[in-house]
Amino acid sequence: MGLIQKQYDSLRKKIKKSELENQRRAFRETRSRQKQNLHLFDHFEKMKEEVKRIRSQSLETPDLLEEAIAHLEKNRFKVLRAKDGEEACAIFLKEIGEERLIVKSKSNLSKEIGLTPFLARHGIEVIETDIGDRINQLIGGRSSHYTGPIVHLTRFEVSEILSRHLKRDIPPVPEEEMQAVKEDIEAYLQRVKVGITGANAIAAREGAIIIVHNEGNVTRVRTRSKHLIIASIDKVYPDMSDAILMAKLETYLATGSIFPSFIDIVGGRSKSSDVEKIPFYGMHEPNELVIVLLDNGRSQILREAKDFSDLLYCIGCGNCLLDCPTYNAIGPSFGADGMLGGRGVALSSLIHGLREGVEDGLFLCTTCGLCGEVCPVGIDAGKRLKDLRRLSLRSPEVAFELDEVTQLQSTIDQFGTPYGEMERVQFQGMKKKAPVVLYVGCVGLTTEAESTVRIIELLRRLGVDFTAIDEICCEAVKGDTGSSPNPERIKQNIERIKEAGGREVLFLCPTCLKTFLEYDERHSTGLVFETLLSYLRKHFSFISSEDDPATITYHDPCHLGRGLGFFDGARQLLKELGVRFEEMEHHHLESLCCGAGGGVRGFYPKFSRDIARKRVKEAEEAKADLLLTDCLSCKHNLRQGVPFDGKMRVMTTPEYLLERIESGRIRFSWK
Repeated sequence: MGLIQKQYDSLRKKIKKSELENQRRAFRETRSRQKQNLHLFDHFEKMKEEVKRIRSQSLETPDLLEEAIAHLEKNRFKVLRAKDGEEACAIFLKEIGEERLIVKSKSNLSKEIGLTPFLARHGIEVIETDIGDRINQLIGGRSSHYTGPIVHLTRFEVSEILSRHLKRDIPPVPEEEMQAVKEDIEAYLQRVKVGITGANAIAAREGAIIIVHNEGNVTRVRTRSKHLIIASIDKVYPDMSDAILMAKLETYLATGSIFPSFIDIVGGRSKSSDVEKIPFYGMHEPNELVIVLLDNGRSQILREAKDFSDLLYCIGCGNCLLDCPTYNAIGPSFGADGMLGGRGVALSSLIHGLREGVEDGLFLCTTCGLCGEVCPVGIDAGKRLKDLRRLSLRSPEVAFELDEVTQLQSTIDQFGTPYGEMERVQFQGMKKKAPVVLYVGCVGLTTEAESTVRIIELLRRLGVDFTAIDEICCEAVKGDTGSSPNPERIKQNIERIKEAGGREVLFLCPTCLKTFLEYDERHSTGLVFETLLSYLRKHFSFISSEDDPATITYHDPCHLGRGLGFFDGARQLLKELGVRFEEMEHHHLESLCCGAGGGVRGFYPKFSRDIARKRVKEAEEAKADLLLTDCLSCKHNLRQGVPFDGKMRVMTTPEYLLERIESGRIRFSWK
């Protein structure tokens, strides 16, 4: 049994359906607030572009960190640098000294290095002061969102946790629960001398740090006798205005609010110049300000792995988690402590090693690309994870444990298809030569052979002069799972297409189409590659002779939509036919994945079905009777998401056309 199967077995036992449902409910609430408040931003897209520019330029300017350190020290911060988590933990232990109790506010970086358990092992009690983090601390759980650590818990579960810990009944009323936690924390705040916080940003020019918060606890924590701060070296911004712009964007995407309740700017120790304008330091606590600047592999990424440097653009908003298909199917198990979701897995793989990356979810990503669309600074974690999968298969550290991946790729090498010896459909009565070649793809030749037969029937009814070839897998799945497609396979397909007299090649699989187009960019073939639907719209007119009573919605395949930029072909056709059409909540660039991609359907079939179920549920919420798509792989997986007693029909657009033509409800003509 390989590492992936072990992980799959473990996750199926570990994941709680109720927690996922709670998490999804909370994420929907965040999206709802985002939509409600978006109009309050005059130039939201420009804001995102500007923050991305700032993040990119800041990371490309090594001197900025040195400027920040110089100005922090001028402002009487004690600045300490740590090359890794072990060194950072040791610094904190030394700075805490003889104190056995400290308070702490939310810090994903402290979770990344395991600071709290480290201090606990050395006899130091750490009290989290954020409400959610404190509750999570009581049960030893992992946060489910950067700014909403317990969104996976209901008020009733919180009530049970608090009642057990406080040894008194706490009713399942959010206000009373929060008051109970507040009182619990207050008892520690009254007697503690050391506080630890993170930092959302460091303003280099001013030599100041910014901490964003809503509860007000950060101010209490940072005004203990000694304030210890942990920040990573990638959190430096040129100046305060840049940092504040980021904080505003982060707050909106993390919570839906346009501004946080508090932004604490710490520019040094307290001081007064009331007497003769001579500055006197130490009017109020803290008496000591210490900032630990953690590298933990970041400078190495910027220096030696520049292709991954965009992972450090992250502003910590967690917007990538809200609709991530995998994260919504398995929760924070997709990620590492302090590094959640696909971006977190990628960063963990680089910092902690590829084996840890696999355990955190390197092969759980569907590589759908949605995270790159919703990330305000454009981090496409799926692309980075595909690169890391390639590295993992070459790594002596972990490659020998990736049996499932190597077996899949060996099957493709041996049988010319990921489906091995599964029977492939044989097309009867096909011409030997024709100017149009139908390229079916592996799914259409095996698991969706019935759909392919229907589509061939449509082409024959339309009178298209076409044929098909004896296909060899384009090996796109290899690219998604960490290997490289063999270009000779596509070359052999090209040769067979030309031998069959083909000039136009029509694809039923967007992934195959994308692979052929990428090959054509490097090695011009002289052939026209397009989707079947594009060909039909170009050469035929379809007229509805009778209204369809069904309500129809459309699923954008990831590789067709985000991958190739084709969104509206089916929608325009349906509009011309006058059908009753309803969009799902997520569509076009932000369409949800069906769950089939990235090897997830093969490696983690249950999670793949769960992702499909979520997508089908959106179609049900749109009151649709029929869910159309233009990818046979999507169709196959979406059908797995229809409940046993469900009435939702799933088909491709060409199949829908054939059904209506056969019933006499659609007429067609050549253009």
